[in-house]
Amino acid sequence: MDIFDRPDLDDLLRTQAQPCVSLFMPTQRTGREVQQNPIRLKNLLREAEQRLGDLGVRAVDSITKPAHDLEADSSFWRHQGDGLALFLAPDFAESYTLPVTFEDLVVVADHFHLKPLLPMMSSGEHFYVLGLSQKYVKLFRGGRYSVGEVRLTGVPASLRDALQYDDREPSLQSHSGGGARAIFHGQGLGKDDPKDDIRRYFRLIDAGLHEILKDERAPLVLAGVDYLLPLYREVTEYLHVMSDGVVGSPERVSTEQLHARAWEIVAPLFDRDCELAKARYLAVADTPTGTADVKRAIRAAHQGRIDLLFAAVGEHLWGTWDETTEAIHIHERAESGDIDLLDAAAAQAWLHGGTVYAVPPDQVPGGGHLAAVLRY
Repeated sequence: MDIFDRPDLDDLLRTQAQPCVSLFMPTQRTGREVQQNPIRLKNLLREAEQRLGDLGVRAVDSITKPAHDLEADSSFWRHQGDGLALFLAPDFAESYTLPVTFEDLVVVADHFHLKPLLPMMSSGEHFYVLGLSQKYVKLFRGGRYSVGEVRLTGVPASLRDALQYDDREPSLQSHSGGGARAIFHGQGLGKDDPKDDIRRYFRLIDAGLHEILKDERAPLVLAGVDYLLPLYREVTEYLHVMSDGVVGSPERVSTEQLHARAWEIVAPLFDRDCELAKARYLAVADTPTGTADVKRAIRAAHQGRIDLLFAAVGEHLWGTWDETTEAIHIHERAESGDIDLLDAAAAQAWLHGGTVYAVPPDQVPGGGHLAAVLRY
């Protein structure tokens, strides 16, 4: 499964080549239904090609070829999450395997359609689970409905794997400087206390996760037998590890069971944070730093001035935005060249480090399409 983060969003927003094709589809991970994944993609590509027909066969083929190549890629289909998002344009192709269920959707426009990704940007919609044992390390990223495995690199696969490289060193020393992460050397561990070996193992895991989690504030739930979890909390440098964990051998529970038990831990945190965010907006709603005015919020989002944004999921606000003049025109129905202004506001707020809550329309404070707390 892939991680969709700010650099990915930035790449999509900065793509100037046109036309832009956005494809979204649900995917099956296991069972006989897995065989339907490439067939579903083929059908969506056929629909996209029909919409691109005016370009000519050669131009259409050059845009859709990277996605057609995936149809017969068996290794690609063996590592699926709950949804697949593909973005195609002249000389541009990206795909994301994500823990979000999408409806089949094809959008051909002069920009990429990002609204289905809004749950990936929402502060109340994702968390991580780290499964740990002396013979097992797996990281999962999840949301309200499911979790999917994140492919790990640079992480030891087991305690034995972690210790084989430097178990001849006489001692454990560390150095750091200039704010760098501590780097540990040496061992001779396990001679007196086996827990020292485990701490070393966990430090290596934590260092390997750093590239994935370095810009994250999402909660991390630990899953493992009870004596391991406090040892990992002791050595980790990640600041958002939950105090409660999924106790038991992670190898012996299904992905669905792991998600259900982890969600019980993080759901109260998400609910509390969302309520605190609503209270924060309501406290400034009638001041210059609070707004439910769509045009003002959209301009502030593009200027990087939104600190907190609530955006309604399932609603569209079609219109145009001129970056040069900052002119905004809202239309009752989608017209040629329109963008979803709610989609754009949420994407820009998230891209500039704002906190985004993608919520049902009746949970947007103030009852509008959106509500924002401005930095200034």
